[in-house]
Amino acid sequence: MSIAHETLPLLYAYVRDFKLSPALGQIIGIPSDDPADLQKVHAAKLREALTRLGPAFVKVGQQLSIRPDLMPPLVLTELQKLCDNVQPVPEDIAMEVLKEDLGFETDAEVKVAFDDMKLVASASLGQVYKAKIKSTGQEVAIKVQRPDMQRKVSLDLFLLNKYGELMDSLCNIFTEQIPYHVNFIDCFSRGSYSELDYEKEALNQKQFKKEFQKRKCKVHVPNVFDRFSARRVITTEWVDGVKLADAPVGQIRSLIPVGVELFLTQLLDMGKFHADPHPGNLYVTRDGMLCLLDFGLCAEVDERSRHAMTTAIVHLLQGDFDTLIAKDAKKLGFLPEHLDTTEIKPVLTKILTQGLLESGSSMQSRKRKLMEISSELNEVFFKYPFSVPPFFALVTRGLGLLEGMLFPFLNGLIL
Repeated sequence: MSIAHETLPLLYAYVRDFKLSPALGQIIGIPSDDPADLQKVHAAKLREALTRLGPAFVKVGQQLSIRPDLMPPLVLTELQKLCDNVQPVPEDIAMEVLKEDLGFETDAEVKVAFDDMKLVASASLGQVYKAKIKSTGQEVAIKVQRPDMQRKVSLDLFLLNKYGELMDSLCNIFTEQIPYHVNFIDCFSRGSYSELDYEKEALNQKQFKKEFQKRKCKVHVPNVFDRFSARRVITTEWVDGVKLADAPVGQIRSLIPVGVELFLTQLLDMGKFHADPHPGNLYVTRDGMLCLLDFGLCAEVDERSRHAMTTAIVHLLQGDFDTLIAKDAKKLGFLPEHLDTTEIKPVLTKILTQGLLESGSSMQSRKRKLMEISSELNEVFFKYPFSVPPFFALVTRGLGLLEGMLFPFLNGLIL
């Protein structure tokens, strides 16, 4: 009911302002309102509705906020506020969480530990304070979880699970697909619960830092201060810099190859993948190094899947679609091992050729090509027993965020 209460008025207002009013204005000769002004108003209402609906819907808004191929610029600007500019909880409530988890009994004890503490960002699950550790003078970022997040996230994930059950039932009735939606959502749910455990996030962050250093990756991962970290509070080294999306275009372009290498290293070598690279989590330091933040949502990829993805990428780049479809798709779990792919090969080869190899580097060209093949792709998914491996729930989310944020800068760039 809450979802309908928030979304139906938005849909009605959209149809009224962008469909009915312009059409009526043309008939009776009354000029309609400026579309840009209307977009700003609707984008602000959408952001407010997503915030009220809860953390899972804020995550959806974050994903849309870096998709210029899906959303107009004015809407993108408004939705990007969901990355680090959500309405914060009152400071006294946040401080109660901090005191409870770090073992402080009074506000005076907090002031003994930290100096110059001020709120600098607020996101869907927590809010970040900049402070100094009094004993060392070290500048730190302190992330404090919003209260009652376990219950709110559980409700969102329960609704997603019911949606998955419905989709699996429909797939069983109307398609040849192997039901995968519940397993897919369950994988995302496990990741979401892990995101609420800041002790787990601290372990992730230290592991990523160690693995990146071992491989000499050109990326900075802030240090974690264990003394001031707990289940709902994590304290890390403060990073001076700017968001990657706000850096100069030339600097972004120079860092794209670094980012591509970084995420391929995670996906194909380390077996652990940062699944939440939205604009608030990718920074450029003052000395021009890429910096990765917030390791709460991570995906794990087993060795067999890493090997299968590596060979699939090689076969895709070589244009060897026969092997890609007959072997790699089965090893990754997209198709059953026993399936005879003779019938499906020519159909998928055509789709892959048009959608990937012939779409070009222009965003508009690519979008047009994908629209052209979407009906064929849907037909394939309905006709053949496709499934989606559960770990792809987080991998595709991470890659989708990264692509949406960097794609405007890729035109004409050869990696």
